[in-house]
Amino acid sequence: MQRYFIKDASIHDDIIEMDATMHKHLSKVMRKKVGDQVIVVNEEGQFFLATITDLDQGLLRKEQAIDENNELDVDVTLVYGLPKGDKFEFILQKATELGVKRIVPFLSARSLIKMDEKRFNKKKERYEKIIQEAAEQSHRNILPSITKPIHIGELNHYLSEINVVAYEEEAKQGESSAFHQELQKLTKSITIVVGPEGGFDEEEIKIMNEMGIVSCGLGKRIMRSETAPLYMLSVIGYERELV
Repeated sequence: MQRYFIKDASIHDDIIEMDATMHKHLSKVMRKKVGDQVIVVNEEGQFFLATITDLDQGLLRKEQAIDENNELDVDVTLVYGLPKGDKFEFILQKATELGVKRIVPFLSARSLIKMDEKRFNKKKERYEKIIQEAAEQSHRNILPSITKPIHIGELNHYLSEINVVAYEEEAKQGESSAFHQELQKLTKSITIVVGPEGGFDEEEIKIMNEMGIVSCGLGKRIMRSETAPLYMLSVIGYERELV
């Protein structure tokens, strides 16, 4: 059944006002009719069954609550070195599907693109739309947040209980246990840091290590910048939900 995130301000008693995007999708794309039902998710992450009562006015009636929790039991922050092209949009979509809670764009010394906050804000609406669509598709209870781009001096504001950085030099040297060892300590939150196409330079890794961020390899193979975060998120999901 189709799912939509709604703002609490759109709920008046048991009547829900669709926003323009939801209204267009239900009426034009899904071609729903009065009496059809969808699932809505409020800002507290609660699911409700809702019935379309007036498609012209864009109104639904909230029915019974649905007891469902599809979130990881730990909070995951992804700090990701901004890549070229549309790779970042791909990461936003897939990281959302894999359970990330917060995405922090990172401008490293080897980033191949230039992005200031003003330029980023012009794209933020599109980024948030990608996240919302992925969250609805994957039955998330919450919408992951996306922050402004940061530099390494701001990284300490986004650290968690456990903090790791994927570093290809560790993989080349055969290190394969640090990520696993850190995950065994995880109880509440984790920040994973992944660099752009050029990776991190040694000075950046040194600064991160001084912040308490643990360098780790990801097995024997060297991964692309868009592969590494999805690998790490998949491992976290496996450890928390399937073991």
